[in-house]
Amino acid sequence: MSDQYPVLSPEDIPGIALESMNATHHEEAVLVNTLGALLQRADDGKVDEAAISAALDEWITHTEEHFARENRLMQEYGFPPYAIHAEEHASALENLRQIQQQWTENHQAEDLGNFVFNTWPQWFQMHVNSMDNVTAQFLSSFVD
Repeated sequence: MSDQYPVLSPEDIPGIALESMNATHHEEAVLVNTLGALLQRADDGKVDEAAISAALDEWITHTEEHFARENRLMQEYGFPPYAIHAEEHASALENLRQIQQQWTENHQAEDLGNFVFNTWPQWFQMHVNSMDNVTAQFLSSFVD
């Protein structure tokens, strides 16, 4: 990764059939990279707990809105495997909220960093390549 994109470059996110979903994925990458940069500074001894908390809150809020929008579209247009995709969203949000709770309780940048730099990028790439790819192909018949 680079200084600008310490976690995941938006260009490394596979494009899918709906530009609105691509834009949302890129927005999420920007938010995660902002948090990643703060965590890198924490590794250098420059912990800004308030900024890390704010960046984490912003990422979670964005993710909640992102998933709610996708879930609504899948329901509205009758996406057959809606329940499976929505459950994946619920599980991912639960993981994010657990990480946020751990951060709030102990401010351990190492634990949060492990999630941000290792767990999340792997999950995100897999989710976009599989579930979001299929969902976007289906939805592209109905929405731009």
